[in-house]
Amino acid sequence: MAAIALCAQPLFGITVPVWPIGIVCVALGAWNLLARRAAGDTGGWHLLLELLIDLGAWTTVLYLTGGATNPLISLLLPLIAVGAAVLPAPHTWLLSVLAVAAYTWLWNHHLPLGLDDPAQAVHWHLAGMWATFALSTAVVTWYVSRMTRAMRARDRALALAREQRLRNERIVAMANLAAGAAHEMGTPLATLKLLVDGLRSGADPESATEDLALMGQQIEHCRAILSRLTEAAGRRRPEFARRIAIGPWLDTLVASLRAQRPELSVRRSLPDVDVDIVADASLDQALRNLINNAATAAPRCAVEVSTAQRGAMLSIAIADRGPGIPDTVLASINAPQTRAHLPSEGLGIGLMLSASAIEQLGGSLEYTARRDGGTIATVTLPIAAPHDSLATALRTGH
Repeated sequence: MAAIALCAQPLFGITVPVWPIGIVCVALGAWNLLARRAAGDTGGWHLLLELLIDLGAWTTVLYLTGGATNPLISLLLPLIAVGAAVLPAPHTWLLSVLAVAAYTWLWNHHLPLGLDDPAQAVHWHLAGMWATFALSTAVVTWYVSRMTRAMRARDRALALAREQRLRNERIVAMANLAAGAAHEMGTPLATLKLLVDGLRSGADPESATEDLALMGQQIEHCRAILSRLTEAAGRRRPEFARRIAIGPWLDTLVASLRAQRPELSVRRSLPDVDVDIVADASLDQALRNLINNAATAAPRCAVEVSTAQRGAMLSIAIADRGPGIPDTVLASINAPQTRAHLPSEGLGIGLMLSASAIEQLGGSLEYTARRDGGTIATVTLPIAAPHDSLATALRTGH
């Protein structure tokens, strides 16, 4: 704008109202300085306001310098291009409509240019078109190059963040497995301690033989737990997870639990149509923890395990006949933000590890009270679609 006011007369012999254009330039510069100082608000409306003020300033200058006959009117296009890059779609359309309206208004409303040599009008018009094209090219190239650099920097930052998240997920998964294994080994180790105390107190030979056999079973149980942990070590989550049929998997899990705890009683029912899910060792560990917790809550009653399909999700309900959980504690258990602050004894660590493992696979864990006494732990998991690959199932949770 300043160049138009200062150079039009001496270089091109075109008379323009210098003072009005100068006032517009000063007003626009003052506004830009105020906007920079108040740069805290960078929302869509603030950016739209800045571009609308620029549009108004250019419209005023073009009105003073020939309106639609001024070839510099095409400089409104870079303004719209900038708006399209930084504004939401509704704001961009508003800016575009107002720019077209300004162009239309300037068609019949403007001050004519004063030329010292009217014969040179066509020449200067073509020269102005060239200058407009060159300036528009420079502005668009600079802005698009700047945006491209910013997008590339953002993509690099996102790639680094994604790699960091994957590493963190692997560390968390391994920590869950290790802590879960330690939690599960508590039962056989406690049994071994009781057996050792019994042998030290001088048990009879027949009882000692039975105790030694039971000790061997518990040692094998501990070895199996450590073997599962070793199997998971060093593997990435997508490779370690596998697509499984829920029926055979639960059969195997319950049989393994019964072998480890002969006194454990589990009643299970399956849906009429079997479905597949994506599971890994951490989910296996989570279900073991939940069933063991239910058995501990009501040692003399059977743990009831049932499954049901609800749309694209599978729910696994683990119900016990224990004393139940107080409503205040139940609310804390079901709230992820307070679950980590539960006491470590009782449900605490097992619940936290189980919920974390289930959530990593796109599922959820919720506890509810039974009407006739006891508690139901409901695990909800996404069902693997028939033709989905394993990687897709892990990525989308289906």
